[in-house]
Amino acid sequence: MEREKENEGKREDREANSSSVSSAVLHEDIVNLLDFIERLKNEEDQIVLVTDQIEKLKLELTFLSACLQLCYYISVGSNAEMSCISYEVHDLVQSLFHQSGDAMLVKLKDHVVPRLLENIRSCKISDHHSESSATMTEDQLVELLDALLVNLHYLPEVRAELLLPSRTQYELLQNVFGNLRGFHGLIVNGCIERKTIECVLPQFQLMAERVGHFCFSLLSYQLDKTDEKDEDETDEDEDEVSQVNSMLVHLLLKIIPVSLEVMHICSTILEASKSAELGCFSKKLLEASPDILRVHLIHLQQHMVNAIPRSTSTFNIHVMIEFLLLLFTDMPKDFIHYEKLFVLLARVGALIREVSILIHNLEENTKDEENMNKISCASQDLLENIELLKEDLKHVFLKVPADSS
Repeated sequence: MEREKENEGKREDREANSSSVSSAVLHEDIVNLLDFIERLKNEEDQIVLVTDQIEKLKLELTFLSACLQLCYYISVGSNAEMSCISYEVHDLVQSLFHQSGDAMLVKLKDHVVPRLLENIRSCKISDHHSESSATMTEDQLVELLDALLVNLHYLPEVRAELLLPSRTQYELLQNVFGNLRGFHGLIVNGCIERKTIECVLPQFQLMAERVGHFCFSLLSYQLDKTDEKDEDETDEDEDEVSQVNSMLVHLLLKIIPVSLEVMHICSTILEASKSAELGCFSKKLLEASPDILRVHLIHLQQHMVNAIPRSTSTFNIHVMIEFLLLLFTDMPKDFIHYEKLFVLLARVGALIREVSILIHNLEENTKDEENMNKISCASQDLLENIELLKEDLKHVFLKVPADSS
């Protein structure tokens, strides 16, 4: 009886310790183990390890580490899914190092691995730093944005077969997200006064959460794909590729409008700023904008066809999009006065921002007659602004053709 009570007490202690193991602690353990593996490979008297197993272990540890970073800030995945991943990593670590014999076990004796194995088995992914519905602190948002930058860089290495067919879209995502992270950095560093851009700040957390969900979805694919390769199932799954491409398009439709807001702010509210850092950022943003704007117009056009019933307003919007697309496809930069190029890009970006807002309102209010009337008026106003741009293209932005005589 006493022994049973003693065992019960030990079990309760383990459960208490289990609940105290955070994803942050586990993440630190994983980083230490990856460092340990790298040092083993560089030792002169290194113990022979199975290369394929080592690479698989590194891949899965990196994958688990990336998942933990995201889980720490946003509500993604589930304890059941993460528990399954954790157990697989646990078994792989234990099997690999035990197979390597006593010499390896001696090396591990004073290392983090024993604690890692225990922590992997006991960790529960429930200590989110912030739920999606809560507002993050500035430090939390900065850490999440930085973690996402790392994940966006890492994903093509492990999900090449899914991302390669959508390489252009993915590189655009990296570009857009990198620019938004840069803009947020200017806010944090005090180069931009918060009160001047309060309207756009809440969009950064939502944007980060959306990118985080996308990253987690692709990271989850990674483990499944590794298992499939173990079973000699290496055929490309076209449905998965198509699904990832659709996810990318949907994500870009959601986050490029944030980039358009930033572009609009830089060319209006912050135009008179004397900050050298902001000036460099604005120039970089405009230089990258043609590809972003062109792809966004194409995505908007496809989205309208698939999701919004035809109407006079949608017809007008299609006309606007076709004209704006011509600016990026049929008008060489050599035809535009160089000193006015950025002004033109900012103006076109502002028009595309208005088109994007109009489409969003149209999608949200298709059954509201009063709002539809407002949208119809807004589309007419936008058409007039497009006509003004056409006139300015002739008289302001385009070079006068040389006299052939």
